[in-house]
Amino acid sequence: MANRKPKLVVFTGSGLSADSGVPTYRSNNGLWENHKIDEVANGLTWRDNRELIRTFYNGLRSNLKNVNANAAHLMIADWQVNQSNFFDTIVLTQNVDNLLERAGCTNVIHLHGDLTKMTCVACGNIWDVQYNEISEETRCNKCNSLKGIRPYIVFFDENAPKYRDMYKALIDIDENDCIVVIGTSGQVINIDAYVKNARGMKILNNLEPSKYINDTLYHTVLYGRASETCGIINDIIRQHFGVTK
Repeated sequence: MANRKPKLVVFTGSGLSADSGVPTYRSNNGLWENHKIDEVANGLTWRDNRELIRTFYNGLRSNLKNVNANAAHLMIADWQVNQSNFFDTIVLTQNVDNLLERAGCTNVIHLHGDLTKMTCVACGNIWDVQYNEISEETRCNKCNSLKGIRPYIVFFDENAPKYRDMYKALIDIDENDCIVVIGTSGQVINIDAYVKNARGMKILNNLEPSKYINDTLYHTVLYGRASETCGIINDIIRQHFGVTK
């Protein structure tokens, strides 16, 4: 697209935050923090598991309070905030933690929700709870609903409204642009479907190969912890966009 600044699209998954101590979303045995995913992240059954979900997400928020952003989060924040004269950075994350924001990112598109927020299905209200525990008496602060409140998380078997932003960001990658994929298995979102038609530079960083990602589609593939490979990625990005400071 003519007359626009080059863009860097960063697409991240749970591997980005793993080095900070945030549990990965899905393990090989279908558990999340030793809980069945269908019990704690299913849009069809969450009302039947209300107490378990309340306790589970309280625990995740409590854990999140005690962890810190790592070097990979800080790198992405530096791109978005400090390198904006050279390129625009669009951050798409499947993660529900707020470590990108705590690293300094000013605009993060959370594709699957935000652990530090609650929502009310009765009235559509969304509000911040930060790291506070939700009690069984907690009500919506807008309509006073008790049974309508739930974590602001996109559960399985639910629509993900922010996917529209993802489609928009990934639809027109040209030769001046770049996609960086960090810490995702490709199992929930088929990122290859977007990468294969993109004309820009493509970088993949995962801990290990995934059967859901074709790494031959990427110009640079780095297997290792995001917090340890980020220096190499940063050098590639700076060279690609001609960053001089």
